[in-house]
Amino acid sequence: MIKARLFLFVFIGLLVFSGCSKEEQFENHQTPHEFKLARNSITANYTAGFANISMSADLAITWTATCSADWLSVSPTSGTGGTNICVSWQENTNAVDREATVTISEGQKKLTLSVKQGQKPAELVSTRAILGNVIKGELDSVEFIFDRPLGALNVYSNSEFYYIDAQAEKIDNEGLSWRIPLKVSKLGSDIELALAYKSASDWVERKKGVSVPFYQKKFLLDEEYGWICYTTLSLDKQSIWIAIDDWDPDKKRLVQLSLDDMTEMKSVNLPYAATHLCMNPYNGLLYVMGNEEYFCVVDPAKGEIVKQVQIEASPYAHPQYPENCAAEVAFTNDGFGILRLISTSSTGMEWRYIDSANDDKITLSGYDMSEYEFEHLYVNYDGTRIYASMYPSLYSPMAWVNRQHQKPVEVDIHPSFQSNKYYAGGNLMDLQMSPFANKAFICTAPGSECVVTLEPLSYSEVLEMEARDSKCAWDWNVSDRDYIYQVCSLDGCLELYDMTEGRGIFGTHHRFIGNYEAKNCYFLPATDQLLVSCIDGVWVFDVAPMKAKKL
Repeated sequence: MIKARLFLFVFIGLLVFSGCSKEEQFENHQTPHEFKLARNSITANYTAGFANISMSADLAITWTATCSADWLSVSPTSGTGGTNICVSWQENTNAVDREATVTISEGQKKLTLSVKQGQKPAELVSTRAILGNVIKGELDSVEFIFDRPLGALNVYSNSEFYYIDAQAEKIDNEGLSWRIPLKVSKLGSDIELALAYKSASDWVERKKGVSVPFYQKKFLLDEEYGWICYTTLSLDKQSIWIAIDDWDPDKKRLVQLSLDDMTEMKSVNLPYAATHLCMNPYNGLLYVMGNEEYFCVVDPAKGEIVKQVQIEASPYAHPQYPENCAAEVAFTNDGFGILRLISTSSTGMEWRYIDSANDDKITLSGYDMSEYEFEHLYVNYDGTRIYASMYPSLYSPMAWVNRQHQKPVEVDIHPSFQSNKYYAGGNLMDLQMSPFANKAFICTAPGSECVVTLEPLSYSEVLEMEARDSKCAWDWNVSDRDYIYQVCSLDGCLELYDMTEGRGIFGTHHRFIGNYEAKNCYFLPATDQLLVSCIDGVWVFDVAPMKAKKL
């Protein structure tokens, strides 16, 4: 009995000892190696970025990491045991989503990390102002070009100069090009617009502010630096001289601007506020009138005053108002000129001869104001004659003079001009000579324009247009038609006339900054552009689109 119990205890002890050894052996040799990632996927937007991923692995494990696309990278690319892996991706500039993987290998075992990146949302590539043609019922508009399709576009503005009452319309089928019409364009400033758009890929609304110019170049004069009172082009039409007035007498000056980039080239201090500028084709000097009893002559090359010319008392002067002030001057190519004088205390006007070929000698004309009262002076197309409009008459006559014919040769235009809306005096808004022949475009108020062919005498069709506060320029690049541009500040119109047919062929509404009236208007033949100067700035516009939209 005792032997039996002893045997049983020995047997149970062997069983216990044997069981512990098998469990320890399982724990030491049957547990798999640890080799895993904390996450198996990454979702990112289109921008470049990175993420740190934790990888668990036994110290005995040696691994390598590779990427399936070149826009994806991993660091480190190899190692032993567990670590943090940095996965980086580049910006997705494509128009589609994309996906790539990071593969971590240890012998036959592999771990994969998927990286999904969304496509870049649509971005505004460019904006462009498009002139309409109100004569054809086309409004000005702004075109928007995006780099990928849009699902929707809304455009807003709170400007007092233009307003939007229409939805943006898609120009192409893909939704890359859009257009918004404007009731009134502000040609003298940038158009500030707010965009709210949704990409066709995700329909998430995004917002952006844009500034769209309806001009090609500008020079804006800050209020603290005075205001523009007159401008004139250089003889080569590569620059413009602007006369600036200011409340401070020390800030009255001339400034030369480059028409290439609208930068200031020269500045000349003046002893008075200039009221009229004239480039003398004979000597290349700039004559500056200022309603004073003398005037200044500026050398544009030096940028300085080289002469002051005194005006002698007139035998025709009113005994109570003897002063004679320089108001206007014009020269022919051979240096012969007409100097127009006024009395600042009365309505008296007088004109004299001035000869630049004889050191700007001034002589009396011999004609008092009752015979020929010149109102304004104009030089004809080849610089051989000075034409003048005369005051006062219901139907204003014209006269011309030059060195060979110093007595005015009258051109009495009224017999053939039947419109009773053509008045002289203060209602003459502008008169521009043709660059091709002895023709004059006459712009009057309250509403009449015509082209007068002075030799032989003939007339274009009369246009009944509102012309107050307007300036005009003849197109030098269209020789077979009488193309004339008119900028009218009163009713906010920029128009192109074909006066050969006697009709307007292009028109658009506009507003300059502050809605100030135009001072001068010039055509720039080298660049096919129109330059408009106002009290607070100078703007340059392409006119090729205007001519392209003709009727």
